[in-house]
Amino acid sequence: MAFQVGLMLLAAMCPLSARILTDQTGRRVNVPEHPSRIVSLSPGITETLFLLGLGDRVVGVTDSCEYPPEAKLKPSVGSTLNPSIETILTLKPDLVLGSPQANRRETADRLARVGIPLYGVTAQSVEGALSSTTDLGRALGREAVARQIVQQLRARIDAIARRVAGRKTPRVLFVVWYRPLITAGTQTFLSDVIRRAGGEPVGAELNGEWPKLSVEEALRLQPDVILFPQTQAFAPNQNEFQKLAGWKDMRAVKEGRVYFVSDTIVRVSPRLVDALEDVARHLHPDAQTKPEAAR
Repeated sequence: MAFQVGLMLLAAMCPLSARILTDQTGRRVNVPEHPSRIVSLSPGITETLFLLGLGDRVVGVTDSCEYPPEAKLKPSVGSTLNPSIETILTLKPDLVLGSPQANRRETADRLARVGIPLYGVTAQSVEGALSSTTDLGRALGREAVARQIVQQLRARIDAIARRVAGRKTPRVLFVVWYRPLITAGTQTFLSDVIRRAGGEPVGAELNGEWPKLSVEEALRLQPDVILFPQTQAFAPNQNEFQKLAGWKDMRAVKEGRVYFVSDTIVRVSPRLVDALEDVARHLHPDAQTKPEAAR
């Protein structure tokens, strides 16, 4: 009798149309066999869903989900850090996708309390972006499509590795923000991109993922190349740095090796490979790396 009751409880918690999967954060999640109403709480995840051909199943995104353009037409549930659980509930999702890099643990806890499954995806490197694509494809019934996408992306990554192999490695300062000066820690996905593009991130002794440093410290580091993300929120004029105290004395500024790179570098998604090709072109212009759009 107890065994039969146990089976009934298990069936109630795990309908036949669902599976218990372990997400990339190690959580066991009750995922529908064919989720048809998906809410994405991360821009990188949103990009991946559309790339996998699942855009028609996305019923909600965050304010930061701006790519592809179709994503901006989806209802917004608010910010990545503080999405509206009430709004999510009105969209009646059968699955929510999130990331510990973009979302807070409180969001996962609140969704659990109202019975909405949250599947976590974590990626902090170029390889992580590929793994997340594969994982989402497997979880959402697009395994073959994901495998083909990852195969194409990996071929482009390998091509870059061959082109920059054996070349002199420039020391690179990536400027996340410049007032105050914030750079990328050496263990971040941005630094992973720089290394794969044939460069070496400066500031190995700096602590944290996004360390702050003074212009004087940056001058002491004397990077060979300075990279900035080309975004709407951050687009200083290159000539500006030739007049700013401290900046104008940097070798990279004097030699004109200050570059603005694609904004695809600011988030972990399959398009991070586009950024990798862009950075490689700036660091090694004679390597003839040719960009291809992720598809």
